[in-house]
Amino acid sequence: MSEQNGYVVVFGCKRCGKCKDVCPVDAIYEENELSKIDQDKCTRCMKCIDVCTNKAIIYME
Repeated sequence: MSEQNGYVVVFGCKRCGKCKDVCPVDAIYEENELSKIDQDKCTRCMKCIDVCTNKAIIYME
Protein backbone atom coordinates (compact mmCIF):
# COMPACT_ATOMS: atom_id res chain seq x y z
CA MET A 1 0.00 0.00 0.00
CA SER A 2 1.32 3.43 -0.86
CA GLU A 3 1.95 6.19 1.66
CA GLN A 4 -0.49 8.68 0.12
CA ASN A 5 -3.69 10.09 1.58
CA GLY A 6 -6.79 8.05 1.00
CA TYR A 7 -9.87 6.27 2.23
CA VAL A 8 -9.62 3.45 4.75
CA VAL A 9 -12.14 1.01 6.19
CA VAL A 10 -12.34 1.29 9.96
CA PHE A 11 -13.87 -0.63 12.84
CA GLY A 12 -17.59 -0.97 12.30
CA CYS A 13 -17.41 -2.44 8.82
CA LYS A 14 -19.95 -5.27 8.49
CA ARG A 15 -18.45 -6.51 5.19
CA CYS A 16 -21.83 -6.18 3.46
CA GLY A 17 -20.12 -5.64 0.10
CA LYS A 18 -22.02 -2.48 -0.88
CA CYS A 19 -18.82 -0.46 -1.18
CA LYS A 20 -17.15 -3.16 -3.25
CA ASP A 21 -20.16 -3.36 -5.56
CA VAL A 22 -20.23 0.40 -6.19
CA CYS A 23 -16.48 0.94 -6.68
CA PRO A 24 -15.92 1.77 -10.37
CA VAL A 25 -12.24 0.74 -10.31
CA ASP A 26 -12.44 -2.43 -8.15
CA ALA A 27 -10.23 -0.89 -5.46
CA ILE A 28 -12.01 -2.59 -2.55
CA TYR A 29 -11.12 -6.14 -1.62
CA GLU A 30 -11.11 -8.46 1.40
CA GLU A 31 -7.96 -9.57 3.19
CA ASN A 32 -7.86 -11.59 6.42
CA GLU A 33 -11.64 -11.14 6.77
CA LEU A 34 -11.32 -7.34 6.61
CA SER A 35 -12.30 -5.00 3.79
CA LYS A 36 -9.39 -2.98 2.42
CA ILE A 37 -9.00 -0.21 -0.15
CA ASP A 38 -6.16 -0.33 -2.66
CA GLN A 39 -4.85 3.25 -2.58
CA ASP A 40 -3.09 2.80 -5.93
CA LYS A 41 -6.41 2.01 -7.65
CA CYS A 42 -8.69 4.35 -5.66
CA THR A 43 -9.73 7.50 -7.57
CA ARG A 44 -11.33 9.08 -4.47
CA CYS A 45 -14.74 9.27 -6.13
CA MET A 46 -16.42 8.90 -2.70
CA LYS A 47 -19.04 6.42 -3.94
CA CYS A 48 -18.00 3.96 -1.23
CA ILE A 49 -18.57 6.57 1.48
CA ASP A 50 -21.98 7.45 0.07
CA VAL A 51 -23.16 3.83 0.09
CA CYS A 52 -21.71 2.76 3.47
CA THR A 53 -24.59 2.56 5.94
CA ASN A 54 -22.21 1.99 8.88
CA LYS A 55 -20.01 5.03 8.21
CA ALA A 56 -17.03 2.67 8.29
CA ILE A 57 -15.02 4.36 5.53
CA ILE A 58 -13.10 7.51 6.38
CA TYR A 59 -10.50 9.69 4.70
CA MET A 60 -7.04 9.63 6.27
CA GLU A 61 -4.31 12.17 5.65
